[in-house]
Amino acid sequence: MEADDILTIDELEYEGSVSEGLWYAESDDGFVSYFAWDGGQQDGYGGRHYEITTVDGEEVTLKGPWSSRAGVMNLAGYGPCMDVRFNSTGTGAVTVDRAEDVVDEYLEDVELERVEKFSNDEPYWIPRRGENLE
Repeated sequence: MEADDILTIDELEYEGSVSEGLWYAESDDGFVSYFAWDGGQQDGYGGRHYEITTVDGEEVTLKGPWSSRAGVMNLAGYGPCMDVRFNSTGTGAVTVDRAEDVVDEYLEDVELERVEKFSNDEPYWIPRRGENLE
């Protein structure tokens, strides 16, 4: 996947609900998008509104959602995914499967290791190299 191939939110279908407060989408090639929003006008992204389509075809307007993080989505049962940097284009997220494919193709002696962080034991995958491998 090239950074130019990253889908926009109007090309994705999101799982989630207002009651859950989480919205998650992933493309066939492993790009991931997510938000935290549980209704009402919030202040994330400066209060900006995002129009999304759910997997059920429903149109939902997220009003000032927050960006959340991969560990929160993983803990909720989505993904698994991980936060990444797309070189000069900024940050985003991909599935762990996609990240493992890229690591295998481009990086020698690197593996992704599952760790748990924060007080609620959010699952994350981090790269380990050489002697740091288990």
